[in-house]
Amino acid sequence: MIDENAFGFLISYFDVEDDEYALERDEFVARFTLFRRTIVECLDAIPLGRGVRAMDIGHAVYAEVAEGDQSEDPLSWIKMVRARLSGRGFSTVGVLTHGSRWEVEGAVPFSTEFAGDVALTSVSRPSEPLRRALSADAAAREEEAEGWGPGLYLDTEAVEALGRTPKNAPTLLRASGGAEFYRAGR
Repeated sequence: MIDENAFGFLISYFDVEDDEYALERDEFVARFTLFRRTIVECLDAIPLGRGVRAMDIGHAVYAEVAEGDQSEDPLSWIKMVRARLSGRGFSTVGVLTHGSRWEVEGAVPFSTEFAGDVALTSVSRPSEPLRRALSADAAAREEEAEGWGPGLYLDTEAVEALGRTPKNAPTLLRASGGAEFYRAGR
């Protein structure tokens, strides 16, 4: 097993529950299918780099690429995906993260094993970028969490890994587990 740094990209469908309750069944199925299809189109049309893995987790799609293996600027890529989704009427949370992940060289990352009748699907080994992205997505959905909501969030560690410094002095938003984010737009 190796420990390497990676960038994580989470794009979540912010209004998924509101749409589920407001739309008829067929309309909602078409809506969440369009969300996923739009992200798949972006992954295909503008590849993130070598060895990218992505997973559909229902309300969101998460992708991860090892640091140095990206072929696109991570910030530009996530902005582009969110712009396409916005053009199709979706309100989203986009999260760009960075951190350590554990990998088995040459191994297939996804597997399913059975514990009796229970299918246990593994989609990732320990991944700091994934954990941080999920924390930010959860914080964005907290109604009383000031500064959060639909928008683009940049993990302070991702900003540092990209060699960038924020303009002005943005407010730090803290998510569970100690992750800190800058809000970079709606």
